[in-house]
Amino acid sequence: MKNPKISIIICTYNNKNLVKRCLDSIFSQNYKNFEVICVDGGSNDGTLELLKQYKVKIVYNKKQFPEGPGMGKSQGVKKAKGEIIAFIDQDNKLINENCLQELVFPLINDKEIFGVACKLYVNKNDNITNRYLSYVGTDPFAVYRSLEGRMVLDRIKLKDEGRYYTYKINLENCLCTGGNVFLVRKNLLNKIGGFVQDVEMIYSLCKLGINKLAIPKNAYTHHLTINSFKEFLKKKFMWAYHYNTKNRYKRNY
Repeated sequence: MKNPKISIIICTYNNKNLVKRCLDSIFSQNYKNFEVICVDGGSNDGTLELLKQYKVKIVYNKKQFPEGPGMGKSQGVKKAKGEIIAFIDQDNKLINENCLQELVFPLINDKEIFGVACKLYVNKNDNITNRYLSYVGTDPFAVYRSLEGRMVLDRIKLKDEGRYYTYKINLENCLCTGGNVFLVRKNLLNKIGGFVQDVEMIYSLCKLGINKLAIPKNAYTHHLTINSFKEFLKKKFMWAYHYNTKNRYKRNY
């Protein structure tokens, strides 16, 4: 793979300003061999009209939510034509024009690497809650199991490979990663029956012995997660309700 085609999958829902911010950062990248698939969960705030202004493929997600069997990201993977799948959440902005190039480089350079995680950028102008989440990862309740949390706490030993670090995930102490901005080889998703959820993807690949992950040194995403601590708690309760009602399935991890 010299310059593999990347299928960028973005699940959108009712936040056109964030979606515009995300898309602008993608279409300003120096790496140009990509397609963008926007899987929309029923936006009614002008997001769909915005998407039509960009060179993107729009998929209508009747199930509304991004993760779970047959939901947004799963639908996007089935439509993807690239060798590499890039999951980018709508509230993320790629920092600088070389971000995508740095993210795809480890996959070109080392065939054993299954996926690439993007580091979180800390914006000092953000509210304190968002800054904290940018340090430890967007789920502070899972810091002890998250790649981002363990990196910032210096609880993980990374191997320096020059432009990036690598880490072999231990199945017995499997890490949570794969959200925000994450690249993975499409043929490996096919091996595990497609995409269901980020942590399920990591665990299923590790069970097959496919466990070498890369973290580029110079690839960052700004995740504009939340505006206040109160909003953060409200969002967490919403996702907890969703996982216990509409997104219930037999999980391996």
